[in-house]
Amino acid sequence: MLKNNKKHILNTINLRRKIICYKFMFLETLARKIKPLYRSLIDYRKKIVLKEIEMAGISSDDQVLFIGCGILPSTPIIIAEETKAKVVTIDNSMNACKIARSQILQLGLSEMIDVRYGDGAFYPVDTFDVIILATNVWPIEQILKNLSQHVRDDVRMICRDIKNDIEEILRQEKLYDSFSIKSYSEHPAGMDYKSLLLTKKQKR
Repeated sequence: MLKNNKKHILNTINLRRKIICYKFMFLETLARKIKPLYRSLIDYRKKIVLKEIEMAGISSDDQVLFIGCGILPSTPIIIAEETKAKVVTIDNSMNACKIARSQILQLGLSEMIDVRYGDGAFYPVDTFDVIILATNVWPIEQILKNLSQHVRDDVRMICRDIKNDIEEILRQEKLYDSFSIKSYSEHPAGMDYKSLLLTKKQKR
């Protein structure tokens, strides 16, 4: 019964994130064609990312990984422009990477932002100071497991949360043994959406 309940919880969380993923794809496709929508979307996301930069203390000395690039890599762009940090951003869609890479090139940010094809559940993460997980990445538990096993001890992780799904995953997968939630910031959309700052617990 407990196993079935856990499976149901994980399926619900990942379905919610999958729906968000397809909503983002549709919205970002429109935004690339409609300038006012593009500007509105960037302005909205900038409010979120600026708070995340402050929470994680991102500086030009940091190596940043953003998981869940999509076709409109607004988070890597904002981080690079605001902090001058080097950013690697990954997506498990070749097409998304191709489109995102072309935009980075057009903006003249190729030296600061490296768009790579990759899956957060398996991607090597041990060289990064800061890691950010997008709202639209899934299956989220597999990505968090990879991070719990391979991130640096001093890593700062930002996880974008929907309806407390990150906290539920940490509970279900017993990952509170690996991570602590240090702080959070609410998104403009309201209490159901926020960014959590996670740090790695030190083993005694």
